[in-house]
Amino acid sequence: MIEKLKHIHHMFYVGLIFMAFPFASIFLGQIPWWHFFLAIFFMISYLGILITENKKLTWLFWIYLLLYIAGNTFFVGTSFCWFYYYLSNILIYRFGIRDFRSPFLWTAVGSLLILFGALLFNREMRENDWLFVLIVSLFIAVMTFSMVRMEMMEELKADHAKQNAQINLLLAENERHRIGRDLHDSLGHTFAMLSVKADLADQFLALGQVEKAQEQVQEIQAISQESMHQVREIVENLKQRTLARELETVKQMLEVAQVKVEIQNELDTASISPILESALAMVSLELATNMIKHAKATQALLSYRSTETGVEMVAEDNGIGFDKVSDKDLHSIRERIALLGGELEISQQHKPTRIEIRIPYQERK
Repeated sequence: MIEKLKHIHHMFYVGLIFMAFPFASIFLGQIPWWHFFLAIFFMISYLGILITENKKLTWLFWIYLLLYIAGNTFFVGTSFCWFYYYLSNILIYRFGIRDFRSPFLWTAVGSLLILFGALLFNREMRENDWLFVLIVSLFIAVMTFSMVRMEMMEELKADHAKQNAQINLLLAENERHRIGRDLHDSLGHTFAMLSVKADLADQFLALGQVEKAQEQVQEIQAISQESMHQVREIVENLKQRTLARELETVKQMLEVAQVKVEIQNELDTASISPILESALAMVSLELATNMIKHAKATQALLSYRSTETGVEMVAEDNGIGFDKVSDKDLHSIRERIALLGGELEISQQHKPTRIEIRIPYQERK
């Protein structure tokens, strides 16, 4: 029990400071002494809801909290309606309400409606008592829904951060596998050949066949030079990204983020320069990242085709789009394609958002 109480967030304990008011009223004789036990059980119920996993106990504590607040508001003083704020914290951070379907929420609303009705038809109450309770209740309701919205925004941020982490992990994993595959395909065979040639040279030397041993050494040198050339190609390939390979990564990224994507690639990459292909690959990756992180899209389209004057890329999504279009939007992509004489146009701001990119066509030399 003590351990569970230690794990309760300190902000829930801060709220108990307001229990000083009913206890002060009891000790000053403003309300009967037996209210002391009601207040103690209120605190027990409040903390009990935060630590118990038993549904029946949870409902028992919850109903008591409602009865205590509504009863004291009606019979003792309308200032007790401020205690409904206790319930808002429990609803949000204990029960995790995010919509209007929670039975705990509706029981709280029901207790308020009954309280309003009782105050309206009670002749002993002052005329402005029900109005005071109404204003306080509306204030608490606004604060509650504001906190719910803030909590939902935090959860969305956490989900996006988790998705981004998964995407980054996927990118790193794909890159690692690609490098490993390239090294295995090129250098694995090379080292096997070098080992065989070195063994042959050693055997020829042992037999005194120096000329044949020299031939093997020369072949080892040739293989070594060829392997150096292959390593340079691998390093160059790391710098130059192919469009087809990056589109596979883009598709995986979007699928992980639960974005349904259609890719229409009509380009003949053999006819465009490596620099242009690399630029298209990087732009595609950046646009996909933007769809996930900022646009919050669930559907996307990426299309590529050759025109008479160059290469055209179109990206569409059903995300939130742009409120106002300016040259500052997607500035990093604009800068990248500007180096190749290209241009970016946001032809449609939303429903769907449409981005068109045109880069002058260049023959592969």
